Amino acid sequence: MNWKVGCAVSIMILCASQVGSLPSPHANTGASLASTVQLLFADEFSGSSLDLKKWYRCYADTDENVGCSNNPGLELEWYQRGNVLVSGGFLHLVARKHEVKPKYPYTSGLISTGARLKPPLFAFEYGYMEMRAKFPPGKGMWPAFWAMPTDGTWPPEIDVVEGQGETSSIDYLSVHWRDERSDDHEDETKYETGTDLSAEFHTYGVDWESNVITWYFDRRPVKTFSKTALIPHKPMYVIVNLAVGGWVSSPDQNTHFPAEMLVDYVRVWQQKPF
Repeated sequence: MNWKVGCAVSIMILCASQVGSLPSPHANTGASLASTVQLLFADEFSGSSLDLKKWYRCYADTDENVGCSNNPGLELEWYQRGNVLVSGGFLHLVARKHEVKPKYPYTSGLISTGARLKPPLFAFEYGYMEMRAKFPPGKGMWPAFWAMPTDGTWPPEIDVVEGQGETSSIDYLSVHWRDERSDDHEDETKYETGTDLSAEFHTYGVDWESNVITWYFDRRPVKTFSKTALIPHKPMYVIVNLAVGGWVSSPDQNTHFPAEMLVDYVRVWQQKPF
């Protein structure tokens, strides 16, 4: 997700209610792991509210009490705290057709291990990050799981997965960098999973090493990037969000609201645990 945050000075934060009926929590993939692999960060979302010691509910340089968005003029959502819910063993990022700020006709949810005006809640340099999630269907839905540098620069950026509700079987995998010598600044792969990512839960992972990045879908390797000089070599924090519009097409009359991105867990290990 390209990083150009735009936020207003103030906005009323409205509470969201839980949406729809929920499936039973799924068994957590990889619960039994080799004891030699260090788990650096984990949230199973097993409580009744978001753990604010682990997560911030906006981009790291914005005020979650105000709200925030990304790519001004392109994305259509305004992230706010009330669209981030935890219940039934899942994180719920809820997108609603509700304009609380001009030019942003939707609200939605985002969580980040970055934090405003203080060190990040969690960051790491090299390791394996993984999310188990179910994406919402529909044109204009843009769920994502990604990492950004703690020093506030952009790029680099690692996108573990970006989904498109309109083409719900595609897993978009990418890494961004800055190269002043050329127009080359991104390596993106449109991985065809062969399944509807909105129909059931799947795992999305990245093994980030100093000399290679490997992307995983349901713990199968699906992409590698080995241009060492272009790989991020600085601490990064984790972001999970459900955008509306922007890089993907805008919602249409067939897009259902409220829409939910369901997340079973987010985990980061020192090295790949399988």
